[in-house]
Amino acid sequence: MTSAPDPNRLDATEEARCFELLEQPELWPDDPAQQAKLASLLELHLALGSHGPALAEGLAPAPRTRWTGSWTLAAAAVLLLALVPAAYTVQRTQSLRAQARDTARLEQVARKRTQDRAWIAFFRQSTTLLQDFEQNPALCKKGEEDRRQEREMAMTLLEASHQLAAQGAPIQEAEAIRASLHTWLSEVAFEDSCLSTERARELRQWAAAHNLETQAERMERRLRGEGA
Repeated sequence: MTSAPDPNRLDATEEARCFELLEQPELWPDDPAQQAKLASLLELHLALGSHGPALAEGLAPAPRTRWTGSWTLAAAAVLLLALVPAAYTVQRTQSLRAQARDTARLEQVARKRTQDRAWIAFFRQSTTLLQDFEQNPALCKKGEEDRRQEREMAMTLLEASHQLAAQGAPIQEAEAIRASLHTWLSEVAFEDSCLSTERARELRQWAAAHNLETQAERMERRLRGEGA
């Protein structure tokens, strides 16, 4: 059997209307019964305002985050503070990367120039050595040429030739001429300082047959950018 409704209980619509009227006493109806209900509701509201928070703290579930205007502004401020350093970091990172690329490019250009200078010096000094070997030197004794200085220069150039071969030639033709010079330099470097005139003649003829002096001089000019 259904119980009779409580005459003092407000339905949902009327309850909502009463809460709206609590803060507007001038709109309260003239009906004494309605005023009594509003007064009771106001008394309850005030009591909850005074003692309710302590009671609600233990009974109510954890409140959900409310995205109020103030919180949104605060969050935006925090987000801005976080984004400013982040934007600076991104900009700084991009700047550092650009500097690294520029540095790498400059280092590559510097290495290329250093490499070209080493090859140019090798061909220039080889040309000088070949020219010196054409000259008549002092004699160690009859039938022997004093080629001590040429031998020392050949040993130095032979070491440079090994280094150039390891680092690679700027152009393929330069490597081919270096290899030819390397063979001739090896012959001179491993000879005695005092060469027999016959052996000195053989080395000069070998250099002339392979056109070493002309080839070395031409390659030096080419690497210097002065044309073939």
